[in-house]
Amino acid sequence: MLWFFLIYAFLGWCLEVAYQAVEHGVFINRGFLGGPYCPIYGAGVIVVTLALYPLRETIIPLYVGSVVLTSSLELVTGIILEKIFHQHWWDYSDDKFNVKGYICLKFSLLWGVACLVTVRIIHPTIENLVGLIPRTAGVVVLTVIYICFTSDLLITIMGIMHIKQRLRVLRRISDEMRKISDKAGEKLFVGVDAIHDKSEGINEKTLQLRKRAEELLSKYKELMSQKTPVGRRLEHAFPKLKIAPPKALKAPFEAIRAKLPKKNEK
Repeated sequence: MLWFFLIYAFLGWCLEVAYQAVEHGVFINRGFLGGPYCPIYGAGVIVVTLALYPLRETIIPLYVGSVVLTSSLELVTGIILEKIFHQHWWDYSDDKFNVKGYICLKFSLLWGVACLVTVRIIHPTIENLVGLIPRTAGVVVLTVIYICFTSDLLITIMGIMHIKQRLRVLRRISDEMRKISDKAGEKLFVGVDAIHDKSEGINEKTLQLRKRAEELLSKYKELMSQKTPVGRRLEHAFPKLKIAPPKALKAPFEAIRAKLPKKNEK
């Protein structure tokens, strides 16, 4: 199983890279990890082969089972990743017959075809090839590869923890910005004349609100510029993944600017 996981994870990575090259015309290292492997493919094929290999001689049950299993795996993985990042890593919302953008009928049917070919043709061939690998040499090669894989996984996890910490800070900034926006709106509602009457000067609390808003926006920009290599790689690999709360600060800050007078308004 260790060989199968690595082989299918690598083949899945190749498939993703080829698809992105055709779709976008550029090379994209389409993987959760930095190396040339997509663990979801390795895990997915193992699950399919273990569960459905007994059905390999019956095409229709094998195909239906493949569609159900791969779609379920993609759905669960998408939900888990969104719980962690509060964002879709992939989004099928523009495709017909999708389930909240996690899965869609078109790709579910394609996964079924891919698994059908894998179980009936590819997997028996790979089994024979793996059987030819000398045991001692195989253990050495697997040990080296899994050490690299584990290191890659740990680096990615540490990078993700940094991203999660930054997201928490960004959400706190967003919440405070919205509170400032609400306070500014209240001031505008109860004292429009006082706020906009230049002869009255700028209310001290109003000045404090604007100053705090500017500080928060500056902090936001600073955080967004401090991207780790892992964060940059993930954003490049998954263009629809946004490592920040969507529209977290733009709307409330624009609202504040509209509600509060400028500093030179005296």
